[in-house]
Amino acid sequence: MSAKADDVEPVFSITDLAQELDLTTRTIRFYEDRCLLRPARRGQQRVYSRADRTRLKLVLRGKRLGWPLDDIREMIELYD
Repeated sequence: MSAKADDVEPVFSITDLAQELDLTTRTIRFYEDRCLLRPARRGQQRVYSRADRTRLKLVLRGKRLGWPLDDIREMIELYD
């Protein structure tokens, strides 16, 4: 069974997410280094799924609430 073009999950580049969420790419890489995000790779390029985008939004929400990164990581693990 082959996948239709409509069945393909959208992916985002690090630049796409940075622009959409008004962040720097360095900030997104920081969260990746802290194991809060796990994007796929295409060669050297990071490829973020909708789930990664949601995780990043959860990280930002936790930061707005003043949560430490360890607590945010636990919250995301519950989400997964």
